[in-house]
Amino acid sequence: MLHNRHTLVYLNDVARTALLPAVIAALPEPMRNCQIEARVRETVLRERIPGIVCRPTGPCPDGGGQIGFSFPFRVGEARVRAAVGVARDQITATLTPWEVMVLAETLGDVLHPAIGELHRIGVATGVEIGLIGSVALRAVTGLAYTRPDSDIDLVVRAARPDQLAALAAAVHDLTLCTGTAFDIEVELAGGIGVKLSELLSGSDTVLGKTITGVELVSRARIDETLVFRAPAGGAGSELQSPKKQAERRRLWM
Repeated sequence: MLHNRHTLVYLNDVARTALLPAVIAALPEPMRNCQIEARVRETVLRERIPGIVCRPTGPCPDGGGQIGFSFPFRVGEARVRAAVGVARDQITATLTPWEVMVLAETLGDVLHPAIGELHRIGVATGVEIGLIGSVALRAVTGLAYTRPDSDIDLVVRAARPDQLAALAAAVHDLTLCTGTAFDIEVELAGGIGVKLSELLSGSDTVLGKTITGVELVSRARIDETLVFRAPAGGAGSELQSPKKQAERRRLWM
């Protein structure tokens, strides 16, 4: 099944057409009107935006999973979103947050002035930095997902806690310099995601997110069994071009 949260999923055109009614039906009630539905239809079919692997909230096809569509428009302050179940054979490609960051680095300041600094921080600290959220969607689609005050959402992997502490300090300095806020999740072994701020807080338990839900994770369990995920050869060292990676990667295990 689809099990890696934050991974972008691309569907074939037949699947997009077939799933469109379910996408529209999954819109929150206040967002269901002719204008919004027309924009959703155009964005899904013509712009071919990717979905994002997320925790299933309903039945999913065997061997498949759930993806959430996040659209580049809002109703008031609320972004338009919808989630649907997808089958394995409806998927043409996937793109991980780390592959998205490689693409973002090629765009540099055109995407966001902080991207180059994040690359340097990753190299200096030994932390592998992945890009998620609205900035990631803008990077892969070119659509207006971000606003001038948008946060940058990251997911990171490291081999040791001291690397994460160094990352937190460097990103704090970057926030002071740029005014950009960063929301950082750490991916632990076992696919558990924990907020960096919680992980470094020293609390006895932290809130962990997985593809199946949320749970309280004890500090002892993190130290003894989950440990930290060592980057696969360093940030981006094994990556080909994002297009080739998108064609090659699959989430099936």
